[in-house]
Amino acid sequence: MSDDRSKSSAADWGFSGFDFAKLIEACQISGVDRTSLIDMEKKNIDALIEVNRSAYESWQSLMTRQAEVFQETMKAIAAEARIETAAGRRAEIARQGFEKAIANMRELVEASTESQKQTIEILRRRFEDGMASMRTRKGSA
Repeated sequence: MSDDRSKSSAADWGFSGFDFAKLIEACQISGVDRTSLIDMEKKNIDALIEVNRSAYESWQSLMTRQAEVFQETMKAIAAEARIETAAGRRAEIARQGFEKAIANMRELVEASTESQKQTIEILRRRFEDGMASMRTRKGSA
């Protein structure tokens, strides 16, 4: 039964070969500029592609930095563990480790926040372009 569900949830929902442009051409609606409608949808798709690319690159950068932070932390712990005098300084080592972890988490959160700002900016620009395009079309009608 789970095999049937996984097959039915595949990306092909019966729209393979579907051409939005041909559908618009087939539907001749008076007062609708098909070319500008298709251009607007292409711009929307381009904006979504840009958002996805930005989100993926940001995620990839964040994961890379997170791995680097983990490796740095593990190396620091191993180096401290090798020092014989570290046994008496456990509280200080723990405090330093905690402060370093907080600083690293802050860095990762800031990187993530910046990534989200970039994504929102892409969407905002596309929304404003779409609204300006609609105002222009309305004014020329």
